[in-house]
Amino acid sequence: MSVKQTKYSKLGLSLLIKVLAYGLACLLIYFLLFNAAVYYIDNMHVDLDQYYEQIKSTTMDFQNYITDNEISIQDIDAIRAWDKGQKLMHIRLVENNRVIYDSMDYIIRFTPKVSYIYYDLTKDISNIIEFKDGQATLYITILYKQRIEQRSLYAIGTFCVLLFCLALFHEFKKLVRDILEIKKGIQILESGNLAFELKTNRKDEIADLTDSINRMRKELDLQRKEEEILRQKNNDLVTSISHDIRTPLTTINSYIDLIMEKKYSDQGEFNRYLGKIKEKSHLINDLTDNLFTHFLNQNTEYKYRYEIVIGNDFIKYLLQSLGEDLRDKGYQVEIDYAIHSEFFLKVDIMQIERVFNNLEGNLIKYALKSMPITYSAVLTDNVLKITGKNYIQNQEHSDSHGVGINNCQEIIKLHSGKMTTSIEDRCFIVTISIPSYLVG
Repeated sequence: MSVKQTKYSKLGLSLLIKVLAYGLACLLIYFLLFNAAVYYIDNMHVDLDQYYEQIKSTTMDFQNYITDNEISIQDIDAIRAWDKGQKLMHIRLVENNRVIYDSMDYIIRFTPKVSYIYYDLTKDISNIIEFKDGQATLYITILYKQRIEQRSLYAIGTFCVLLFCLALFHEFKKLVRDILEIKKGIQILESGNLAFELKTNRKDEIADLTDSINRMRKELDLQRKEEEILRQKNNDLVTSISHDIRTPLTTINSYIDLIMEKKYSDQGEFNRYLGKIKEKSHLINDLTDNLFTHFLNQNTEYKYRYEIVIGNDFIKYLLQSLGEDLRDKGYQVEIDYAIHSEFFLKVDIMQIERVFNNLEGNLIKYALKSMPITYSAVLTDNVLKITGKNYIQNQEHSDSHGVGINNCQEIIKLHSGKMTTSIEDRCFIVTISIPSYLVG
């Protein structure tokens, strides 16, 4: 048999404890104030002459009531009817030393604590009441202190009830204030300010709600930042691919112009031009496939496809292709390949080709045709170092290398290498270092 567990509300339990605490505090205050009031009343000074006059006045009123209504001593109901109209007053009728009426029982039902001032009516003839069928002696006790006690009880009780209500109002005011703060914070978050943090000093469900909203805020903020980073990467990728495609397109157009103008010496050179066009077309196809795959796979980042290649053949091919393309466009190119031992590279072939494609594009844009472009390759301490130098047309073009150079540096970095650029006396210098693996 399973036992169903009840999860208590921290907020409800807290409010219940506070209500009980406020109630007990108000009861304590009530008893303290009431006892203080009773003590004061019991010890207060009384002006007896004032009350003697009231007793005489009451005696005369009673006599007039008896006379006007011709009431007999035996008519207790009529006497009680008059007695009920008197406030906090005790009367006693005595006939021949026998009590025929006493209102104390009636009074005690309403006044559990009674303080008396007795007036000795034996010294005053006005204490004799003439009834229709005889005489009786009237004794009157005015319960003046009881009147004060009742009023004090009412005033103290009202004060304690108001105090209790004010305490509850203050507690609910804090609760409503915290809820309004949460509402205000949510409105700020809705406006797009996800950096705003909700704060509270509570330890109940309001605090749990605040923490939940803050966690949601952080997750939304992180998601927004990730989306912004992804959006920026998409923009960078599109910019990078667009930049990379421009160079092979320019090369293709150049070779097409050479073919259309029949600027080739023999069939071999014609076929070489066609080979260059096909090679650059494949490069454009690979770049566009990379871009398409990126967006098709929900903007996932490009995963490098590293493979081991023979460094001698791969680097010679890249440098020779760079030299041929530039020479065909009228540039002077000097290639110094000073590596004689066999080595291997772990590279993503397409990405390294992108680097040299970018270098070729920058050379076509900014290099002086009147000055030679030099590229050298050396192998030092298992590091392949490629250095390129060319003179630029003017200094103000130096900042235009930005997009392509930044992409190239990132690609080389992901190959555990380093790429640096500098300009000295209008000579642009690029250095690429990639770790290599020697045979044996």
